[in-house]
Amino acid sequence: MESARARCTKPFIVMDVLERAEALERAGRSIIHLEVGEPDFDMPEVVREAAEKALRDGRTHYTHSLGIWELREAIAARYHERYGVNVSPERVVVTAGTSGAFLLLFGALLDPGQRIAMADPGYPCYANFARFVDAEPVRVPVEAEDSFALTPDRIAAAAVGRPLQAVLVSSPANPTGTITPRETYRWLVDQPMTLISDEIYHELRYDDGEEFTALEVADEGKTIVVDGLSKRWAMTGMRVGWAVVPQDMVRCFNKLSQNLFISVCTVAQHAAIAALKHAQPAVDEMVATYRERHDYLVAALRELGFGIDVVPQGAFYVFARMGHMHPDSYEFCFRMLEEAGVAATPGIDFGEHRTTEYVRFAYTRSLDDIKEGVRRLRAWLRDRPDAPFANIC
Repeated sequence: MESARARCTKPFIVMDVLERAEALERAGRSIIHLEVGEPDFDMPEVVREAAEKALRDGRTHYTHSLGIWELREAIAARYHERYGVNVSPERVVVTAGTSGAFLLLFGALLDPGQRIAMADPGYPCYANFARFVDAEPVRVPVEAEDSFALTPDRIAAAAVGRPLQAVLVSSPANPTGTITPRETYRWLVDQPMTLISDEIYHELRYDDGEEFTALEVADEGKTIVVDGLSKRWAMTGMRVGWAVVPQDMVRCFNKLSQNLFISVCTVAQHAAIAALKHAQPAVDEMVATYRERHDYLVAALRELGFGIDVVPQGAFYVFARMGHMHPDSYEFCFRMLEEAGVAATPGIDFGEHRTTEYVRFAYTRSLDDIKEGVRRLRAWLRDRPDAPFANIC
């Protein structure tokens, strides 16, 4: 048996790719993994030591449903140190990864039938979270000419006839690596809707632009920020995220968290405190490594014939156009996996707007692995005897 809510939840195709790749590996195949946005680094040593100490000290009991106070203080302090923004620790809600944050946030903010706008292409789970609380996800088409970023005109068009309760902006974005301009945030906070800013890929930036948080543009009452330690601290399995919410929403988050999660893993919270306070040098090293991979992969994919319509500014993905090679990104990716031994994510995982024309490559593997993946792709694209692959390289 399956509920209607479960039936309307679409599969996360990147996981289908990963699971097929793992099956091929069990059968003895060598696979280059460029599909999953999970850092290949171990979490920083100082973080591991803090987790081990928490276990030795018996830190294995429930915590406050909003998180350990010291962790909430450390998160608030980071906004002041990096961005000059004063955030009360009372407004920081510690969550089971950013997925937990979005489940709580959508449950707290959206009533059935209310509409929330998001970029198309964009992270696919946003829409599924909205449907899970019976809200309506509104996919706003974004174009390469706008660097795949939401624009005021497109958001305004989505609100015509039926108002939007909220707009969700991801910057840097998955799958495109796009950074949304500060001017768009300024416009949004003047609109009659809540701004939700997903900042999970902050610091993973490779251009010379100035990084900012949405909390700099408009704070209390107008803006909710979601972030976490999975990506830049390489702590995906620790499942620690957070949301900075208006003071009048804290109790609502408290009640939902008490019922849905009770609290986040205590050991992971103590590890998170160490990450925020002591692991910045490790983060800086990882960002430098990602930058090297970014530069190599963008150039290599262009040389192979992929269209890089927008050079990604951040995150760790390249959204590469392949519609001139094959009309269906899903078939393209699974053939690439089976025939070339290279795993990447079909664009259709990320929405509906022209996504059959794109593939997302993640540079979350070593440069040697990425170079081997490129070598395999070059041979595969050149040697395919059947159109439309022939004569690409």
